[in-house]
Amino acid sequence: MPNENISSRRTFLKSTAGIVGAASLAAPHAAHAKTSAGKKLKIGVFGLDYTFWGLWAGLLNPEGTDFFNMEISHVWDKNTQKAKEFADKWGCKVVKNYDDMLGHVDGVVNGGFYNVPWQHKMFRPYIEAGVPTYLSRPWSSRMKDLNEMLELAAKHDTPLIATATYEHYNEADNFKGQLENVGEIESVYATCGAGDRPHFHIPYMMMKILGDNIEEVSMMTNDPKKPSYLQSTYIYGATEDQAPYALTMHSLRSYVYSFQINGKLGTENVSMPGNANYFIRFAPQLIDIQKTIATKSNYQPFDFVRKKHEMVMSEYYSHYERGGAPVKVGTVPQDWQYPLWRPDWYDESDFS
Repeated sequence: MPNENISSRRTFLKSTAGIVGAASLAAPHAAHAKTSAGKKLKIGVFGLDYTFWGLWAGLLNPEGTDFFNMEISHVWDKNTQKAKEFADKWGCKVVKNYDDMLGHVDGVVNGGFYNVPWQHKMFRPYIEAGVPTYLSRPWSSRMKDLNEMLELAAKHDTPLIATATYEHYNEADNFKGQLENVGEIESVYATCGAGDRPHFHIPYMMMKILGDNIEEVSMMTNDPKKPSYLQSTYIYGATEDQAPYALTMHSLRSYVYSFQINGKLGTENVSMPGNANYFIRFAPQLIDIQKTIATKSNYQPFDFVRKKHEMVMSEYYSHYERGGAPVKVGTVPQDWQYPLWRPDWYDESDFS
């Protein structure tokens, strides 16, 4: 997880190039979704360990700028001391119980990773109440838990946003627009940083570019958590005007992301270095979270969110249960759970 040394947003916004860059990265979803004049959306914070909140908070609640229309108003964490330190630093209120924000916030956002297996419990009261909810990646440790949240959200007409950072980058939309240049796809190659893999930023981005018609997935690695090597293969199925093809992804000790799509009409490439300016890196995602909360509309259809998670679970299942052999997407047992990073982080009773 990146450290908390955040590049100055004020400095960034003063530069014309910075403003243009931010607009480019955030398009087409970056329209400011204002509520009533002068009123900012109130955000409830969850997940203060192994978290993006060390970065996001400095972007939402810094001094002297008004780029976002959100502010952190409440925080909950089982570690009450950590919650108090966060509240003191960013000027928000600590709540005693995880559901005490109900009626006081416009949206809830989990920036943590260790608490993902308990999101379906932690956010249930908010989803039932129609509060827009951001799920941290990869959303659940079992398929049945994600399906429970999706079904509950559909029943109560609750907007959900379940994404990773790079899905929000303009490069994804631009690269998708270049697909017509290659014609019928023959093969796709991608590389990304080894540290990216626990969060699946790049696989989610590639699904946004190529679609979700993935039939089989395999993952070969020495360790999904801290790999020295990792290769995933995604088999895309045939359609009326497209033969089957493979997307092969290699995770390297590098933070330069590169993609190459080969087709019958030609080849398209794009490279995207990891960006040290955290405003450029995270603003597009935060703006889309803001838009989801303000407009109370889903960022992506629930079926696409489900398919993304079926892909993730198939990768884990391939490694842990099949020794890297391919797994048909959608066949992982609903109750199967991948090994948790911190199995003792919470208990089901914490959310009763």
